[in-house]
Amino acid sequence: MRGCNKKKKAKYIVIVFFAIIILGRIFIPWALEPENFRDTKNKINSFINRYTIPDSYNAKSLIAVDLSNNNDFVSKRANEQQTPASLAKLFVIDYATTLVDLDDVVLAKNEAISLTKQGSSVANIKEKKYYVKNLFAAMLVPSGNDAAYVLADYCGGIISPKATTSIEVFMKNLNEYLKQNDYKDTILYDPSGFDTEAHTTVLDLKEVVMDLLKNEWFKDIVSQTSYTATLPDGSMQTWKNTNTFLDPTSEYYNKNVIGVKTGSLSDDFNLVVLYKKHGKEFLICSLGSQSNYSRYDDVNYVLKTIDESDYLKK
Repeated sequence: MRGCNKKKKAKYIVIVFFAIIILGRIFIPWALEPENFRDTKNKINSFINRYTIPDSYNAKSLIAVDLSNNNDFVSKRANEQQTPASLAKLFVIDYATTLVDLDDVVLAKNEAISLTKQGSSVANIKEKKYYVKNLFAAMLVPSGNDAAYVLADYCGGIISPKATTSIEVFMKNLNEYLKQNDYKDTILYDPSGFDTEAHTTVLDLKEVVMDLLKNEWFKDIVSQTSYTATLPDGSMQTWKNTNTFLDPTSEYYNKNVIGVKTGSLSDDFNLVVLYKKHGKEFLICSLGSQSNYSRYDDVNYVLKTIDESDYLKK
């Protein structure tokens, strides 16, 4: 009997062993996908980064600008190209403003919405009519990739009404626009920013945000914790801002932060913040942090520098 039990036990162990291997081969690749267990991975990365890089910014590139005189008072690898992720939407919106008006009505086509990739941030855009300003808000507040495809499809149709690939037309013309307007280190391949081949710099981001900040509608949208849009049919849609600095329930909440946008893709976490202090506005652009928390920690340190600097108070 003992021999029989040993054989059964050995067989059970072998079965469990192979089951673990099979499950591991399925589970581990899934767990490594950027959209899965993101909060847990953020916390682990944040813990590691806080203890391994205590005396420097975690971000690969960072710039902080006093907008009252356009002086850079913090700069780290400002010319180094990084992945923009959803910050690409800032360039998309900047170019779109040259083609459309805020009150133009756009029919969101299912063909454009369906291009949204799995794991994307979305604004739950439906196959119905939206104002252009609705789509801008949907791209800026919840960082809706679906809204970016709809906008690019609409704008591409304006550029070339007979084109069968409106988004490709839009992206081609967008990159020409970037060259012509001296965004020399930025090239984009996807209007949502869900693309690891695209690149930009904090210097180009600084310029496009400064251009967009000339518009009161832009400042109004990016400064809100949540934004409620009124659609052409009179219905309403509300989106929560992805910027944790604007969330009163967050440990990072800061009442002096008045925008602008987050972006993340794979292991790159980006952040652009507009900060009001000493009667001035300050712009911080951060690219390539290793976790959600470390990007906020980096910018928090810059905000503390602004708060305590006698030079910046002048």
